[in-house]
Amino acid sequence: MKLKSLSPRRARIIRAAARFVAIVALLLGAVFFPTHSGTSYARADHSSDKQLSPKDRAEVLEDVWKNVRDRYYDPAFHGVNWEEVGNRYRPQLENVKDDAEFYALVNRMTGELHDAHTRFNTPEQWDNRQKDLGVSIGFSISERDDVIVVTDVNPDSNAAKAGIEPGMILLTVNDKPIADAIAEAAKTVLPTSTERATHRRVLNSVFKGPEGVTYKVGLQRADGSRFEASVAKQIIPVPPDVREKLLPSGEAYIRFDGFKPPITKEFQEALEKYRNAPGVIIDLRYNGGGRFDVLASIAGYFFDAKTIISESLSRKDIASQEKSGESKAHRTLIAGKDGGQIYSGPVVILTTEGTASASEIFSAGMQDAGRAKIVGTETCGCVVGIANNQKMKGGGVLEVSEILWGTLAEKFHSNSFPHDFRQLFSTWYYSFLDYHLPAALP
Repeated sequence: MKLKSLSPRRARIIRAAARFVAIVALLLGAVFFPTHSGTSYARADHSSDKQLSPKDRAEVLEDVWKNVRDRYYDPAFHGVNWEEVGNRYRPQLENVKDDAEFYALVNRMTGELHDAHTRFNTPEQWDNRQKDLGVSIGFSISERDDVIVVTDVNPDSNAAKAGIEPGMILLTVNDKPIADAIAEAAKTVLPTSTERATHRRVLNSVFKGPEGVTYKVGLQRADGSRFEASVAKQIIPVPPDVREKLLPSGEAYIRFDGFKPPITKEFQEALEKYRNAPGVIIDLRYNGGGRFDVLASIAGYFFDAKTIISESLSRKDIASQEKSGESKAHRTLIAGKDGGQIYSGPVVILTTEGTASASEIFSAGMQDAGRAKIVGTETCGCVVGIANNQKMKGGGVLEVSEILWGTLAEKFHSNSFPHDFRQLFSTWYYSFLDYHLPAALP
């Protein structure tokens, strides 16, 4: 990867955006952003727990393989020969020494589909996902204009205590140029749903490892000065809480990082608070998705009648369409009801490659219905649905993509927003940041 220096204008914009995020975090108290680089769900040490037997592991691997075979939404498996995959991974069980190695093997097998939603969770990972806990380096990074920029810092993290701030440019990791660190991380990451999603995983893998692993990072401040810090990964709560703020320009800013049940009421209260604002900015840049019932509830606050915001296709539907040549959605996702609208004014939704799954459906559906403009970079392109979680022997949990979601304008299979979204990126994004964010700064 070739890295270059930021242009003065882009550097000013990124610093302004980062400073704005920091100000919002300070005003709203302790805020955690769950997409920090190197974040993984917390893992406890269960070395003394009873291990799966070789027979158990063989049964679990076979159950995972069969579930994917029978339930995966694409009967062609993205062109992957799933029979061959099973035949290739079964013999590898002989070299597995413990459950950690076994679970890693299962994950590599499901990773052959290059689908971020089809995955196997260890018992510890699944348990901590339910508790909203993660092991994190404490800050997140993104590539902007060919430099690696710190975009978020958890105010209660080791990274914050070390002086790392949003807007800083990451130069080195463990004394290696960041480009080299990224190249090394890329060797360990299997391709996933899209190139954007894969690149995001690579950036996260720069800081891989369990709690306590320490990384030495070299950074550049906004004024050009440089400094180094040593940061240890730690367990941090990662709740999807709603954070809101009234900007000096009058618009309301609302951010949440996941479509989970507690968000529905929190978002409703925030929107009611700002129902008379001249505009509402919804920040989904770090929202990785979640439940579609929560999505429908939140979208409903912007409509005064039932509105179709998405369509879906199951594996049966896709197979039927391929056979008949006819195109018809299996089901529709409806939001809104008579008298249910809270806010009727202009809406802008902020997106990045971290905007994924349900947050992509929400954004695209709002745009297609004429209720929002999209501002930002291309999204993940990871829009499929998980209908059922399958718990396996030993406590691991398999998730399989069973439903393909899309808007009325375009299905999302391996794509991000339709072309009219991309036409906004070069104009809306920077003009929006130029106009709004400086006004929010002290």
